[in-house]
Amino acid sequence: MPRPIHRAVLFSAALLCVAAFPMLAQSQISFDGFESGNTLAWDDRVGANLLPAEPFRHSLLALRDPHVFVDLAIFGCWDFTDSDLPFGAGPSLNSQLDTSITTDGDGDGFLDLSTLLLFRPYDTAAAAVRVDNGPGACTAPPAALSCDLDGVNVPQTVAYDAIALGSCLAPNAGTTSGYTPAVPEPTGPCFVTTSRDALVDFAGVPVLLRGVQLAAEQVGSPSPTGFIGGLQRGFLRQADADLILLPPDVPVVGGQPISILFPGGGGNCAAGDDRDTFLGETGWWFYFEFASNSVTYVGP
Repeated sequence: MPRPIHRAVLFSAALLCVAAFPMLAQSQISFDGFESGNTLAWDDRVGANLLPAEPFRHSLLALRDPHVFVDLAIFGCWDFTDSDLPFGAGPSLNSQLDTSITTDGDGDGFLDLSTLLLFRPYDTAAAAVRVDNGPGACTAPPAALSCDLDGVNVPQTVAYDAIALGSCLAPNAGTTSGYTPAVPEPTGPCFVTTSRDALVDFAGVPVLLRGVQLAAEQVGSPSPTGFIGGLQRGFLRQADADLILLPPDVPVVGGQPISILFPGGGGNCAAGDDRDTFLGETGWWFYFEFASNSVTYVGP
């Protein structure tokens, strides 16, 4: 039976999980010599092998493809990826992302959404060098921005390469739909992580994403002060999306599988079909644009 998302999480938060790619603490995946996304692997933070982190925090996160649509009856099929819902019914998905990144809506003293890249260290000639990626806890104004791990989720440990010139990462051929703004295609100097499969947590429901990668262009030299034009991608199978139910009291689409939001999903109102195929499975390549800034980091 499909399992509902916890009511406290808005349906857009399920997309945030895709964006941030947080690993389940219980999952164990071997990747380029690193045992990733599990507590035992992360426990080497107290050992001699863990180098000090060179930290960056996402300052921008925006879904570029696929777009999300909802049927608003007299207003028709509404693309709320970048357009607010009519008559003040709610902000667009990307506006929600921006608000979460820049504000402390629940008043707990921390920005609501912080995704960290912890290079160990950042190396402009890197080949399979370690970077940790996961959710953080970053202080909100008026305090000075300072970040730590969020204390709940275990970062995923992956490897990255540095590329001096040329393409770093691009959408897979035939998997985008011509939306504006377009999916970014970062070029060197940049970093790019190696492709991997990863378990992600959709508000408590483990879902497998395929072909997860991140890449972004370096700002500053020789040491980066940030990254721009970033591309963050992963493939969600339709069979998995069909099992993730939206909270029953979400307007219009409550109680429906999250796949209803994406063109090609059952019951979606869009005229087109954004579905792709990967490894013989039907689903959607998710493409997010991101940018990251150097931050003060107090964690391991």
